[in-house]
Amino acid sequence: MLSRDAEHLYWLSRYVERVENTARLINVNSELMLDFPGDKTLGWQSIIETLDNLDIYQRRYVTFKEANVINFLCYEEANPNSIKNSLIKAAYNVKETRDYLPQSATEQVNNLLNEFNRGTLKARRGQPKDMYKLIEGSQRFFGIINDNFSTGLVFEFIRLGRYIERVDMISRTLDTLCVSKKNSQTHDFSTLEWASMLRNLSAQGAYREESKGEIERGSVLRFLFKNKGFPRSLNTCLREIDKCVAVLPNNNLLKEEVYKVIERIMSSRVESYDDDKLHTFLDNLQGKISNLDQRIHKSWFHLHA
Repeated sequence: MLSRDAEHLYWLSRYVERVENTARLINVNSELMLDFPGDKTLGWQSIIETLDNLDIYQRRYVTFKEANVINFLCYEEANPNSIKNSLIKAAYNVKETRDYLPQSATEQVNNLLNEFNRGTLKARRGQPKDMYKLIEGSQRFFGIINDNFSTGLVFEFIRLGRYIERVDMISRTLDTLCVSKKNSQTHDFSTLEWASMLRNLSAQGAYREESKGEIERGSVLRFLFKNKGFPRSLNTCLREIDKCVAVLPNNNLLKEEVYKVIERIMSSRVESYDDDKLHTFLDNLQGKISNLDQRIHKSWFHLHA
């Protein structure tokens, strides 16, 4: 496989996963803001900050009204990570890799973009069903991949991109609560916040099965960081990355780096961290994920350079 083809597959997967996670983030925040007792713009501002889009956002908008933030996250051309731009980039990468993919996978990405552009999927307040359609459409793409591939380079590069993106977006989603509290300094409805977080990650059932008790901040953090079975825990995502890396060539340095990140998470006491310390930990984790992405590019995508 050419390194540029591997890179297209990796980024195809990342962009499709990004669509799903951005839609999840909008959904859970829309629900949470219904019960937010203070300035609701602070809750929406925290999303922009944790996605590292504050500078771009402030060049386009004056306030953090819900309509502005949702438009920025869904449609804004100046936002390189908007749902629309992510779908456009996914469609580009699927075009470049169509010879490697089942036709139904190619069609699924193109259909998702076309439906979004036609307005069939409307990202606006009061339309959670439309966000669910984006989530389901993204999951359908990966379902097609899982049902049509045996293990091999194509499959592993798609999985690698998916889990790198997932662990990065989940860490940012968790960070929204830390930033939101830092911005407002006034509200404290942690049970509601963490219940919303579990819903966002489709983790309610798995969490209840393990915790056997009430929703509590420390136990939710322990579950979302360290659980070894739930597919959206950070530990599970990183172990899936490790499995992908293990079967790819030229992997020694990257395997070591992934192992270090896993060990850092598992040895931490995130369940006892206050918001400031948790924010610092998550910010550091995002830096490590960025380093993994750079190592992936150096190991497999720039071999022709």
